[in-house]
Amino acid sequence: MAGKLITQKGVKDTSLADIAKEVGISKGTLYYYYSSKGDIIYDITDIHLKQVTQELLSWIGNIENDAVPEEIFRVVFEKILGAETRGKLHLYLISDAVIGNNSLKERFNQRYKEWRITLENGIKMVLKDRKIDYKILSHIILATLDGFIIQRMLGVEKIPLKDIANMLSSV
Repeated sequence: MAGKLITQKGVKDTSLADIAKEVGISKGTLYYYYSSKGDIIYDITDIHLKQVTQELLSWIGNIENDAVPEEIFRVVFEKILGAETRGKLHLYLISDAVIGNNSLKERFNQRYKEWRITLENGIKMVLKDRKIDYKILSHIILATLDGFIIQRMLGVEKIPLKDIANMLSSV
């Protein structure tokens, strides 16, 4: 619930009182568990980042040997982009990290490395035995996903996920 409130009001405009009211507890109870808004943001960030990581791990675990690479890429893109609230939270948190929240920035750095490695391992399974640099491709896909999230939030033209998935699978 606090994550939803933050996506509606933004990180800076959401107070501890707002969060306490949203979750139906007193400010005193909230302060018992969280000494600052930053602590809550970190927990929300961890939950958010773990959900994305779990989706990637689930994707890797469910890949079938005969799965078509372009279909796998398309499904991954659609799944990650599908949760609009999570996308907004992702952008708010990244913004806060970039503007100067160094603890949050460090958490993102750690998770991005995990995501990139997860993607690299998944790509190796999908694009078996190709003569490509899987690590570089994982960086490209991770950056592409961030770009897709931004474009989706801005309402930019419809992203041709199927065509992009086809192109990626042909490398």
